[in-house]
Amino acid sequence: MRPRFSFDRELLIPIVIGVVGILGLGWIFLTNYRSESPMPPTVEPTAIPVDSSPRAIGTLSPPPSATSTLDETPPTATGTSPDVYPGPPAETLPSASSLIPESRQTPSTTSTPDQIQPLPAGKYDDTDPNIVYDRYWAFKMNSGTAYAYKGTLHISASIGNEASFRFTGQQFSLGYQRGQNFGIVTVMIDDQPYTFHEEALGNVWLSPQLPSGTHSVRLIHESGESINLDSIEVRG
Repeated sequence: MRPRFSFDRELLIPIVIGVVGILGLGWIFLTNYRSESPMPPTVEPTAIPVDSSPRAIGTLSPPPSATSTLDETPPTATGTSPDVYPGPPAETLPSASSLIPESRQTPSTTSTPDQIQPLPAGKYDDTDPNIVYDRYWAFKMNSGTAYAYKGTLHISASIGNEASFRFTGQQFSLGYQRGQNFGIVTVMIDDQPYTFHEEALGNVWLSPQLPSGTHSVRLIHESGESINLDSIEVRG
């Protein structure tokens, strides 16, 4: 018979402990390896080139202002064009209310009677620069003056207002628009007074015959609601 191999049981315990330790270390190493995920490589961002040349830079318009600018100074009216009529009716008279100025105005010129030029023979509108209006005469050009000479009138609504001119000749006439409530005009020719009423029939007052030469004339609003001057005609 073969001799039986004798096994020392006292060596078994350290061997088992060593094997278990080796297996434990291997399991721990394997677990740590699997749990570690590889880090992705760092990627540097690629800069996109920007064209900064003048062609690529656009000009931005400023945004519109939210507050609108209002023009506080409205346009000034210089007069209303007269209405066009085929001609005055045969028996129609302008009423005084249509010729009375709505507001007073300053004189149309600052010249004095000695500075104005004498009017030679001819017909002149009330707007002629050689006719001087003092105090508050009003210029009118509207539908109420459509039948006047050249469609204009100078109107006085205050007693005492004066207009003056000079002329060279022997006689002159004053054109005016007649109507109810129109007043009396005093005409001073070389300091000689004459009067006429603008409510009377006719639209022309004719002066007396005068010596040939240069004469001074003043028109004075003597009485009544208003008076007006339409034209002056000088006769040689």
